[in-house]
Amino acid sequence: MVQCGLKKIAFAFILSSLSLHLMAQDSSRLSFSTSAGMLFPISNFAKSYKNSIALNSGIEYKLNKFYFVQFVFDFNAIKYNQQIKDVNSDYLFQKTNSSVLLAGINLGRNFYLNKKSTVYLSPYIGMGYVNIGEPRLQLDTTNKIINQNVTRMQGLFTRQGIRFSIKTKFKALQTIYFDGSYWASKIKIQNSTPKAVTFVVGSKMSL
Repeated sequence: MVQCGLKKIAFAFILSSLSLHLMAQDSSRLSFSTSAGMLFPISNFAKSYKNSIALNSGIEYKLNKFYFVQFVFDFNAIKYNQQIKDVNSDYLFQKTNSSVLLAGINLGRNFYLNKKSTVYLSPYIGMGYVNIGEPRLQLDTTNKIINQNVTRMQGLFTRQGIRFSIKTKFKALQTIYFDGSYWASKIKIQNSTPKAVTFVVGSKMSL
C-alpha cells in the first residue's frame, strides 16, 4: 500500500514538473483540445460498469520531428450495477450512477501524407492516474435509514490510441479530430480489472 502511494506521488511530481517546464517554453507550440464521445467498458469490467458519455480535455506541446506530449483529463459519468454483495448485506445496488476519472500523459507522433497535407494520423501511448467510484448502500436497520456513499478505487493505468486529424481554415476550429483509445488498470473492482475503449470527436486550437 505504501509502495503504491509512493508511485502515485512520484507520478504526480513528474507530471507537474513537466507541465511547468513546457509551459515556460515557446507558447506557439502549445495547443488546447476538448472532445466528447463514448466510453465502452469491456471484459468483466462491463458487468458492473456500463457504456457512458466521455468528456476529455488536454494540453498538447509540439516536440521536434513531429513528436508531441499531451496532458489529458477524462471525465466519464457512468452507469453502475453492483455484482457482488457487500459483507452483511443481502442486496445488490443497481441502476445507479458513478464516475470514472483519468489524468495522464501521452506521447505520440504526427504522420502527414505529405508536407502540404492537412490530414494526419497520430498514434500515441500513455499512462496516468485513474479514480473509479463504487456506490454503496448502508442499511441502518435500527433507525430504518438507508444511506448511500461512494468508495473511490484508485491506481495507475496505461493507454494506447490513435487520432485522425484534419486542419481547417476556421479560427475557432483549427483542427478537428477523431480519437480511439484503449486503457487498462490493475486495480480490483467487483472481481474485475478496469478495461475500456473510448471513442471521441473533438477540436484542437493552437495559441
